[in-house]
Amino acid sequence: MAVNKFQFCHTKSVNGPDMFLGLVQAGATQAIKAGELCVFNETTNYWVPVDAVADAYSYSLALSAEEQKSTGRGELTGSRYMKFYSLSPDDVFEFELAAAQSLVIGDPFTLTASDSQKLTAGAGALAVAINVGDDHYPQEEDTTIRNQSYARVTFNPACTWWGFRKSQIVRPGRKVISTGTATLLENQMYNTLIIITSAATITLPAVKPGMDVIFLSDNAEASNVDPNSADQIRLKGALLTAGNKLTNNSAAGDSVQLITESADGFCATILYGNWTDGS
Repeated sequence: MAVNKFQFCHTKSVNGPDMFLGLVQAGATQAIKAGELCVFNETTNYWVPVDAVADAYSYSLALSAEEQKSTGRGELTGSRYMKFYSLSPDDVFEFELAAAQSLVIGDPFTLTASDSQKLTAGAGALAVAINVGDDHYPQEEDTTIRNQSYARVTFNPACTWWGFRKSQIVRPGRKVISTGTATLLENQMYNTLIIITSAATITLPAVKPGMDVIFLSDNAEASNVDPNSADQIRLKGALLTAGNKLTNNSAAGDSVQLITESADGFCATILYGNWTDGS
């Protein structure tokens, strides 16, 4: 059974922890204790404790900063907006663990079944948080890391309200550019969909770290994707000669994704249609 807890420890932000007002149901329908991990249930449009929904991983996490009581004379018990921590990666919290563990910095945690106030140490599943504390490390000539029943953690933005609503980490979207023959700029090579509208050659800038672009033909004419003369493209596992282009004697809907592989060029992934070495 949940009890009021106050897990916030500290933040890197000079403005304090990142918080927001979230809509909750009347306490008689769904009581919430301070310090419960909660999710925004997009079916009901209310914040509820994480163990009150069938699939918590479908929703974004936040941490209740106050209590919604089920009953009470003069208490706030009706449906209202109350304070939550958005779980910014700058904010550190201390959580009880489902079982004591010897943890190193960076060890992952998952949610704990039927408990909105504990985390479970474990690898393999989606990590909702990671260990950032080292108070349990040996302080002298010793190499044994002690077990701990509590851990200081930061939360994974892919799982949190902060990541979903207060930043663009989870939902960056893709720029969409429709074009015929064109020379792309560097800033058009990041998280972009290029729709090729005619028989065309798309010339790429020199490769840079993190480039990620999808090329899609919306017509049945030949398309070429031409890298910088010094750059290579890995196609179906084999590196093409530097400067060689990808060619598709196109059918509408044919596509290819290019991502930076190294300082030497790109890797072609998720190919659809017959892309070949166009020399």
